[in-house]
Amino acid sequence: MQFLNTEDHARRAPQLHVCVIDAGDTLVGQVATALALAPDGPEHVNPADETALHGALERATLIIVGDGEGGHDGLATLRRLRAHPDHARTPVVFVAAPDDGRIDQCFQAGADDYVGRPIRAPELRARLRSLLERQHMLSELRDAATLDPLTGLPNRAWLSQQLEAAIGRALNGEHTNFALLFLDFDRFKYVNDSLGHGVGDRLLQAIAQRLRTNLRASDTVSRPHGGTVLSRLGGDEFVVMLDGVTDIGSIERIADRMVSMLAQPYDLGDHRITSTASIGVVPWCAGYGDADAMLRDADTAMYAAKARGKGCYVLFDPAMREAARERLALENDLHTAVAQDLISLAWQPIYSLEDGQLVGAEALARWTHPERGPISPNVFFPIAEETRLVGPLSARLLEQACHRFAAWAGQRGAPRYCAFNLSRAQLGDPDLDANVARLLQRHGLAPSQLQLEMTESMIMADPEVAISQLQRLRRRGVRLAMDDFGSGHSSLASLHRFPFDVIKIDRSFVAALDGDRREFVALVHAVIELAWNLGMECVAEGIDDEQQVATLLAMECGYGQGFLLGAPQAGDRPPPARWRRRGCPPDGYSPAADTSALTRSRS
Repeated sequence: MQFLNTEDHARRAPQLHVCVIDAGDTLVGQVATALALAPDGPEHVNPADETALHGALERATLIIVGDGEGGHDGLATLRRLRAHPDHARTPVVFVAAPDDGRIDQCFQAGADDYVGRPIRAPELRARLRSLLERQHMLSELRDAATLDPLTGLPNRAWLSQQLEAAIGRALNGEHTNFALLFLDFDRFKYVNDSLGHGVGDRLLQAIAQRLRTNLRASDTVSRPHGGTVLSRLGGDEFVVMLDGVTDIGSIERIADRMVSMLAQPYDLGDHRITSTASIGVVPWCAGYGDADAMLRDADTAMYAAKARGKGCYVLFDPAMREAARERLALENDLHTAVAQDLISLAWQPIYSLEDGQLVGAEALARWTHPERGPISPNVFFPIAEETRLVGPLSARLLEQACHRFAAWAGQRGAPRYCAFNLSRAQLGDPDLDANVARLLQRHGLAPSQLQLEMTESMIMADPEVAISQLQRLRRRGVRLAMDDFGSGHSSLASLHRFPFDVIKIDRSFVAALDGDRREFVALVHAVIELAWNLGMECVAEGIDDEQQVATLLAMECGYGQGFLLGAPQAGDRPPPARWRRRGCPPDGYSPAADTSALTRSRS
């Protein structure tokens, strides 16, 4: 029923449905007048009509129970209402002849208020409207406690209640066909860092709306159970509790559809954002006893999806629990290592392939765990990015690199520049160019003595933001390099858009130069030719044998780095001033393990 008047209570509660349960019809007109309802007024139900009563109660947001008219026992009806879980919280006003014993009994049975007969219109109006105001305030408090204010979705507290109820029904054998899907947007931190929290908030709202539209989630805040539950836990984490899924295949089809749906672009004003979501899936058939355990395992499966390359879903496997415990232990140890400055640098030389002269040295992060031994940057830098340690860690490592390189400057045979790979956090920092300028001044270095490198995946995540950042750095005079070219998203045709000084050919292409795959030779040659035409230097990464050097020289690739030319070395001394050939690498060496300080977090 709709209010006809424009009073405040009417505007704040536009969907009032009044159900009058009474054997007579006098009360109906009095209620309609008191609340200024539309001409059809409240829904009048004779308590003897069970079918009509059930339908009316399903719609009711306010129930008025008349007592004594036509022999109707209002107290018995009231007790039945309060015993039913669907109507236990619906406000009820009891109307009866003023009898002290009857009044006490109606409140004991669960009535929210009482109106005596004969009914006086001012009293009825005041009591009903006062009750509605109280109910509205209680509803707002419940919403504040159970709804996420940004997206309007149920929050963690409400999800936990729904999940506990579903698990309880499953344990009682009533209902077992439900599953939990834990979603995490793969690029949300980058969006916040580079475009600001306002854009991040709009993105979260767009994600929530897309999930609502595609999943047709039920209004779980107003319905006590059943349906698909969609909630936001916080940040960019969303959880879907699927109801009515009968087999694993059905769950996987829904998860696969969600992955595709969330990968579509989001148009947010001046920004078009494209990314993916990682989803962890847990069906109840795993036999859970509480909501926290099920949420924990869904979260674990989500991280497994990220580890598999992101933009996919993973079904939970119990073996993941041990892996999660190991990762948590490593995360805690990494916090300690960063706090105690235990992450150090090693230096890999970059040589001229023509005359063997040292031209540059790349700073590589190294962490030797006191119990586990050396930990690959491929392992600890993704953890640093996910835990927000990468900001202070990358800033500290860049400071160390400039400090060490400044100590070498001026020495005979010292490298001409220091190469350092930026982290995503640094590339998204609008103050990066100013911070770099202060750092160079503090250590007495010329801008051309610092080469900042970034991967294709970092740049292509938001090319316009990256171009703006690169242009500011270029104006400062810093050397710029695209690292791992060929392993990401960009193409030869897009290189002219970026103000790079150096292109570094990915080691996977260099490794393929040994075989008979002519397409790789042609591709590397095309990159080298384009670099020359654009006025860029070209560095081949991962050089491991003499045949690769010969092929690269034949294609006029000017520079290279790799184990054959020089392995990364820690310490205070600069790399050798010339490349001297020293044979094959030792057994067990993996060139892929020598990754740069801050670039090994794949999108």
